[in-house]
Amino acid sequence: MWSTDINRVGKASWLSVHFARVMKPDGPKFNSRLWLSGALTLILFVAMAMHSSPLSPSIPIIQLTFDEAAFKAVLAQWGPNGVELFRTHFFIDFSFLTSYGVFGYLLGRHITRRHNANPSARHFLIWALPAAAALDACENLLHLSFIAYGAHPAPGAYLLAGLVASGKWLLIAAFVIGLIVVPSGLLRSTGKVGRN
Repeated sequence: MWSTDINRVGKASWLSVHFARVMKPDGPKFNSRLWLSGALTLILFVAMAMHSSPLSPSIPIIQLTFDEAAFKAVLAQWGPNGVELFRTHFFIDFSFLTSYGVFGYLLGRHITRRHNANPSARHFLIWALPAAAALDACENLLHLSFIAYGAHPAPGAYLLAGLVASGKWLLIAAFVIGLIVVPSGLLRSTGKVGRN
């Protein structure tokens, strides 16, 4: 079975042949990866929400602060136990951002191919959540540096963290809107589309 595949593609390695077969958009393995990544994302989201539920105001409020005074005001409302809870939530959050980045990539590929989206919409939907996840990771690292013991963040770091978080939320919102718009046919391709 594998030898015929390798002969067919010439010099391609077994790994590249296997990877191409697994990532086929219509194949059953693609759908199982999509569903598994979606289920993992949901489980991690629920775990993170439950872990951080005692925090008031909630974590998105601190994500959208743009200066040191606003950031520290939220920390003061949380108190030492809340700050420690915030610190430990990153163990879940880094796994969560990885899972939603993968899920968004797979879902974007699936939706845009199924509905023959134009190239711009296709590229945006495929890469929006992975880009949001990358911004989320940067935001997390900045926030961890702000709450590190003896931390003295550089001037402008709080503004940068707020802008990065805002960019993440805008990408997530645009992805959700894209999931609604693409199936409606408004962004359908008029010609033949190459596959990503």
